[in-house]
Amino acid sequence: MKKTITALLITTLLLTACSQYDVDKPDLTEEKRVEHEQALEEALEALKNEDISQEEELESLRTAGIKYERLGKYDKAIEYYEKVLIIDPVDFVALNNITVIYEEVEEFELAAGYVVRLYTNYKDRQGVVSDTIRILVKNKGFDDAQMVLEEYTLNYQSPETLPFISEQFDYIRRMRNADTEAQTTE
Repeated sequence: MKKTITALLITTLLLTACSQYDVDKPDLTEEKRVEHEQALEEALEALKNEDISQEEELESLRTAGIKYERLGKYDKAIEYYEKVLIIDPVDFVALNNITVIYEEVEEFELAAGYVVRLYTNYKDRQGVVSDTIRILVKNKGFDDAQMVLEEYTLNYQSPETLPFISEQFDYIRRMRNADTEAQTTE
């Protein structure tokens, strides 16, 4: 019982440590942002000294990753998401958020590596398929994107999925044509 209460308190501290700062709120001073980051670090340090369940540890690590991501500290966010992946190599939140970060900073090759891992484990989700295709296309992996969509079509084609499939095929075709056109004009 004590472990659970302690874990809940630490998770609450993690959630509130940086709650006032978000990249969407640029009016927060640098001093306040640093203050929030220090509170987050202290909460994470306290977590190291607690004997908590694996699920509680995963939740705390995910929360830390999310908070660092909101602070714009992408390296630290990735560090915590990677810790999650050591414990659970197919964790949706960690794989998805690392992919988002690498796409945001235009590291499309790294984003492609993580989105393929995400797709491998969650290929039945349209959002994952769409993200995988988009990132592979940004990384000039047109054939890989086409294969992802063909696999999805073979396994999940239905009247409900046809508009999505058609839209994705059209996207790949348009982007491949734009890339080919850009190469010929160079």
